[in-house]
Amino acid sequence: MFFNEYSLLILTYIFIVYLFCGIIKGTIGFGMPTVSISLLVFFIDIKIIIALILIPTIVVNIYQLSRGGNLIKILKETKFFLLFSTIFIFPGTYLLNIINSQYIILFIAFVLFINSLLFLTNKTYILPNHKSSFTQSIIGAINGVIIGMTSIYTMPLIFLLQSFKYNKNTTVQFLGIAFFLYPIAQMLSFANFNLISLEIIKTSLILLIPIFFGLFIGQKIRRRISETLFQKFFYCMLLAMSFIIIISLI
Repeated sequence: MFFNEYSLLILTYIFIVYLFCGIIKGTIGFGMPTVSISLLVFFIDIKIIIALILIPTIVVNIYQLSRGGNLIKILKETKFFLLFSTIFIFPGTYLLNIINSQYIILFIAFVLFINSLLFLTNKTYILPNHKSSFTQSIIGAINGVIIGMTSIYTMPLIFLLQSFKYNKNTTVQFLGIAFFLYPIAQMLSFANFNLISLEIIKTSLILLIPIFFGLFIGQKIRRRISETLFQKFFYCMLLAMSFIIIISLI
């Protein structure tokens, strides 16, 4: 059993991390896999961490998928990106399976660093011909490989999102669609490469408890403080974690 492998102190820490994952998701609408990877990578193998967050990610994004009222519009405009980013999760997971975990962790730290820096410097990049099937296919393929290797969903998805300039509701629904498709593809590819087991699935279901408590708290926080301020805190934390991860590997 997964929980038998760790001390009570470490198990308490793990539950607090997943509570925090829920708070982050409830407050800003994304970030669960990134938070769990960043805060647990020092105690649990990266491949297990990614496997553990898949079912919770699917469950909490079902609601987000249905919100916004622009489902058909989003699918028409981003279908090639969504298709290729989902398909290319499979070769990304293959790389995760064959590459040493230490190198995967280092790559994750690099992606976290770039992702956080882009947000904190408030840089906006508009992709040329972002509505074309070719551009979306290439960006989607890159995004899919990165997801398969790292479970970080937002690079280079963020560039496409900035290019479309969606309003808040449409953005939330687009992320809900993408973040619903991606963990399903990850589940299938993890099963194909024997990276997920019945034990991990059972553990994932247990971890839904602190995550849903966190979601409730996060929704309360969102009503009281600025979402932008909380996002800055979130990305500052990820930037710090990327440095800590890199230093720990040196």
